[in-house]
Amino acid sequence: QGEVENLVQAVGFDRCTILRPAVLLCKRQESRPMEWIAQQFLGVVARVFPTAYSVPVGTVARAMVACVLQPGEGKVEVLENGAIHELGKA
Repeated sequence: QGEVENLVQAVGFDRCTILRPAVLLCKRQESRPMEWIAQQFLGVVARVFPTAYSVPVGTVARAMVACVLQPGEGKVEVLENGAIHELGKA
C-alpha cells in the first residue's frame, strides 16, 4: 500500500474504494514523448491483452461511477486493473 492510501484510510470514511489502474490510455495536452511511445505500444498490446498493462480513462470513469452506485464489499475496497476493467464495461 502507498502512503496516500494509508492516509485516506486513516480518515475513517464509512466506505472507501481505492482504484489502482495501470497505464492510462488517453490524449494529453502536454508533451510527454516517452509516455506517448508507451501509450502507442500498450494500445497495440491492449488489443490482444486488454486488461494486462493499460486501461482507457473512460473505463476508469465508468468504474468510479459503478463503485458509487453499488454497495461495496467492505469498509475499504482496493480495485486493481482487472477489476477496474470489469466494473467499467457497462
